[in-house]
This record gives sequence, C-alpha cells and structure tokens, in this order.
Amino acid sequence: MIYGHGDDGYRYGLAFKANFSSNVWYEKTNDKLISHLQKQLPLIANYPTPNADELAAKIATYHQLETQNIVVTNGATEAFYIIATLFHGKKAAIAMPTFSEYEDACAINKINLSYYKRSDVNNTDFKEDLVFICNPNNPDGLSNTMSEIKELLIKFPDTTFVIDEAYINFTQQITSCIGLLEYFKNLIIVKSLTKLFTIPGLRLGYILCNPEIEKKLKQLKMPWTVNIMAIEAGKYIFDNYTTVSPDMTILLGYSKILQEQINALDHFTVIPSETNYFLVRLKTPEASTLKDYLAYTHKLLIRNASNFRNLDAHYIRIASQNPQKNKLLVNALKEWSIHL
Repeated sequence: MIYGHGDDGYRYGLAFKANFSSNVWYEKTNDKLISHLQKQLPLIANYPTPNADELAAKIATYHQLETQNIVVTNGATEAFYIIATLFHGKKAAIAMPTFSEYEDACAINKINLSYYKRSDVNNTDFKEDLVFICNPNNPDGLSNTMSEIKELLIKFPDTTFVIDEAYINFTQQITSCIGLLEYFKNLIIVKSLTKLFTIPGLRLGYILCNPEIEKKLKQLKMPWTVNIMAIEAGKYIFDNYTTVSPDMTILLGYSKILQEQINALDHFTVIPSETNYFLVRLKTPEASTLKDYLAYTHKLLIRNASNFRNLDAHYIRIASQNPQKNKLLVNALKEWSIHL
C-alpha cells in the first residue's frame, strides 16, 4: 500500500493546526539532534557504508548483542520486505487488523497468506512458516507480554515469529522481547527509530535476529538503502539515548484523557488503548466524510482506518497530541456530532 497510510496531509495542500493521523512522538524533533545533523550535512557528498556497519555496532552495544544480530534498514517497512523475501513462496499468517505492509510484502513474494484475529494470537494454532505480530498492535494498541510471546516460540518451533516493536516505547504495559533472542532461533524483532525520535522522513529501523538469519537477510538486502544522514542520526541517538528519549508518561496521560473525552461524545465509541493511539468507532459509516470535514473545516488531520483489513468505514484512528491540540479535536467532533 503506497498510499492510504497515516500522515497523508499532502493530499489536502493545507496548513494543518494538528496532525492526529501519525503515531510518531507528538512534539517536534529533538533540537540537539537537528543541530547535529546540520553539522553533518557535508557528508552527503560521500556514499554511506553499504550496510550501515558503524550504526549496527552502536545498536549492538546498546542492546548488549553482537553486530551479527543486527541488520539496519530503511525504516521498519524495508525490514518486512526483506524478511518476506527470505520466505518467498512459503506460508505466512497475519493479524486482523494490523499494519498493511506485512501483507503487501508477502504478496509480492508469492507467500500464501492466512489471517487470524489479533486478539486471538495466543489461541491460534499456527501451521505457517512465518507469523507477523505487531506488539503493541497498530491500529488498536493491543499487546502481548514477553511471556506470551515466549509461549508461542516454544509451542511452534518450526514457525518464525516476526515481532514488530515499532511502538514498544509508546506503552508502559509490556517490555521488549529482546531477552528471548538468546534462546529462540525462530524469533525476529523489528525496531523503528522514526516514531520515538520524530524522524520518519529519514527512514530508519533495524532487525534483531540470530546470526544465521542475519547473514541470509544481508545477502538479500540492497546496498546503501540507509542514507548517510539517517546513519548519522542513528549514531547520535544511540550515543545520547537517555537524553534524547522523550518522557512517554506525559503523552500516555494525554492519550487517556483524550480517549475519555471522545468516548463521552455522542456517535463516538473509543476502543481503549494503553498507547498514544487508539481506534474510534463511529455510529454511522462515515470515516472518509469525517476525515475531510475535519481537514477542510478545522484544519485537523485524522487517520481513516477503514482500509485496515477487518475494519470498515465506521473506524478512525487518533494519535494523541498535547492538551491544546486535543481540545481542538474534541470541539470539532462535538460540532460534527450535533449535525448528525
């Protein structure tokens, strides 16, 4: 799906007051990171290292792993496409609803797909070669504990589980599955730096896996997919991880309040989430109409969630911003509901 994701304000040509459609950290990119990248700009005259090896070394140190456990990618999405290529022509299971790029990556690799309900992941009998689990899940925030993931790895040793932890920092309910890598060869973890550090335009993610899979993935990966500025951003982040990481407690508090406020409105039902983003079910199937209304009338951008498999035109997705921007959205939704 090239088009149809969140953060699609380019479709409108408007100066939005607030963007609730993208799940990235709600404030701007860290000033010190921007300043650092400005100083590195002359480096664009050079090719980046083919596999971003210097960044892989810093990631390995941070996670207390070896470089043979790391594959740096052009965002998490490239990771899913490389992984799918490794399983070309095999079978995969994908949750409903979840991030669409798992399905697209599998489709172009002629992978035979089956689907399971994301909420039933621990009650599903997996017979596939590959299973994708977004944890916490996009778009509904549903999550599984590390012990629940461990049960799956033990129960289905012939199935490789891809755990997408792109939003792991946007919840305090669960912890990363990195501690399981040492014990399970059928585990692949995909991480993203773009959401937490507000650098989606740079496209930066990475894969954590066992050395055997790492070697195979690098054989499939194009060289130079991670540009030199993304590499420099990643190096700076891992050199200064504690100081540049935002305080998620604040945003999660804002999200809880926003969920309560929207749920109190007529015509809207919030699907509770322990993340900064959540689904809202509309009383009438008008997600696209509401999206355009908020854009053109109030200069607010939301995510039409109807193109997630297993959802329909009743659903939108909201990512919390600060209280001032959240108030704009709540007031706009009130105005909309009055006319229904």
